[in-house]
Amino acid sequence: MDSSPLVSVVIPAYNVENEVRKCLESVICQTYQNLEIIIINDGSTDRTGKIIRECLRDVDESFIYDVSNGGLSSARNIGVKHSHGDLITFVDSDDYIDEDYVAYLVEMILNFDVDIASCQHRILLDENKCTDLQFNGKPEVWSSHRWLKGVLARNTVDLSAWGKIYKRSLCLKFPFPTGKLYEDTFTTYKDVLEAGCIAVGNESKYTYKIRLNSISRSSFSKSSLDLIKATEKMTVDTLRVFPDLKPEVRLRRSWAYTSVLNAILTSNKENEYTQLVDDLRVNIIHSRPVILSRKNIDRRLKLVVLALSAGLRPYILLLKLKARLDTVNALRG
Repeated sequence: MDSSPLVSVVIPAYNVENEVRKCLESVICQTYQNLEIIIINDGSTDRTGKIIRECLRDVDESFIYDVSNGGLSSARNIGVKHSHGDLITFVDSDDYIDEDYVAYLVEMILNFDVDIASCQHRILLDENKCTDLQFNGKPEVWSSHRWLKGVLARNTVDLSAWGKIYKRSLCLKFPFPTGKLYEDTFTTYKDVLEAGCIAVGNESKYTYKIRLNSISRSSFSKSSLDLIKATEKMTVDTLRVFPDLKPEVRLRRSWAYTSVLNAILTSNKENEYTQLVDDLRVNIIHSRPVILSRKNIDRRLKLVVLALSAGLRPYILLLKLKARLDTVNALRG
C-alpha cells in the first residue's frame, strides 16, 4: 500500500441540522491530507442538505449524494459504492472526530500491515456528560479471537462501525444489512473474522454523541428484536470458529436479552408481550452461573440476574429506581 493512501470518509446524514456542521468541520480540519469526503443526505426534511452544501462549498475532494430515505445501512452502502479510497472510515453525522483521527488510524494500518484499525472513543450525552474510554498502553495488534472475546464480554473494544478504518475490499464484501436496526452488530464482526486480526489503538479520537431521541434508543417495537437477531447471528458464527468462547457468548446474549427486556418494560408493554418477557427473563436467568462467576464483567448485569431471579416485579422496581437516579443526575449536569 502507498505510504499515503487515499482515505474515503463516508458520512450518512438524516435530519441532523443541529449537529452536521460540527461533524463536517471536524472532518475538513483533518491533519491527514489525502482524503475524500462522501456524504449521503438520506432524504432529510430539515436544513441538513443546505448546511452540508455550505460547509463543503470550497472543499475540492467532497461528494454529496441526495437520496430518498433508505436508512443508515443503505446510506453507508451508497457511500462505499461511490468511494475511491484504498481505505474507508465511517463517521456518523451527529458525531465528530479529533483532527488527527484519520492520521492515527492510517498509521496503525501501515505500521502493523493490517486490514482494520480502531481507536477508542468518548461518549457524549447531550453535551452534559462525557465519558472517555481511553486506556493506558499503546496501539497493538489483536487476533480476531482476542477481539471477539473482548466484544462478547463488552470489555475495552466494541462493535461500532465508526471509530475504525477498513481496507475497501472488506466494506465491499460485507455490506450493511438494509432495513435492520443494530446494523453494526450484524456486520463488524464479519470484517474482523475475515481480516484475522485488528490493530487496536488506546487513544480516544472519536466523540460519539447520544441523542436521547435516536432510533436505537426509542421505545420498544418489533424492530427492536433486530438486536437479538444480530446477536444470535454473530454468536453462532463466532462459535463455529472459536467454540471456546461459549461463556462469553452467553454473556453477550444476556446483554441483548436485557436490553430488549428493558425496552419493553420502560415502554409499559409487558402485558402486550407477556410470553416474550417471560422468555427473555428465563434466558437471562439461565446464564446466572456464568454471570455471577465472572469477576471482570459489568456489575449491572449481575444486578439484573439477581433481581430477575427474585421475580419480574422486583426487577421493574429496580428499573424505576434507576430511571429516577438518571433523571436526578441529568438535572445536576
